[in-house]
Amino acid sequence: MRYMTQTNFLTVKEVSILLKLSMLTIYKYIRDRKLEVIRFGGHYRIEKRSLDKFIDNHRIGESTNTYSTKEVDKADEI
Repeated sequence: MRYMTQTNFLTVKEVSILLKLSMLTIYKYIRDRKLEVIRFGGHYRIEKRSLDKFIDNHRIGESTNTYSTKEVDKADEI
């Protein structure tokens, strides 16, 4: 009998693929405590809800973001 298990945890590699960022960038977010992780031995796991929170914190134009619309407009001009 085969069991299908679903997990709420993602690896650093899975997160890097989902966000289309390098694994080094994900490790930097972890090191800077911008991405909440759980450590099992020498391995990091990211809960899906932590990833959702991380993504929400990086939305531009949301009240939770620190970017102003003037900063975004300046970036568009460059």
